[in-house]
Amino acid sequence: MTSDEPLKTEQLDPAIAALLAQLWRAESASDAPWSLPRLCKQSGLRMSTVRRSLTLLGELELAAMRVDEAGQGEAMLTAQGKALCRLLFAPAG
Repeated sequence: MTSDEPLKTEQLDPAIAALLAQLWRAESASDAPWSLPRLCKQSGLRMSTVRRSLTLLGELELAAMRVDEAGQGEAMLTAQGKALCRLLFAPAG
């Protein structure tokens, strides 16, 4: 892949792609942030996979996750994450 080629979801880890798609869906519906259980259900991923993926996306500054003292959490895209998802998932044109 050259720097001129656009990034495609097929080039991403399937768990990351699924999670980004659901975070983008939440953002597009003006329904963000989504709870971690909802992200699990909507993406078809296990909680451990969602948390690991969100940790990675957080390190890359693409998503933010908040977890309270009771272990309940939610996640949403950052500005950089929104820009990436716009490139990946927004309709062309």
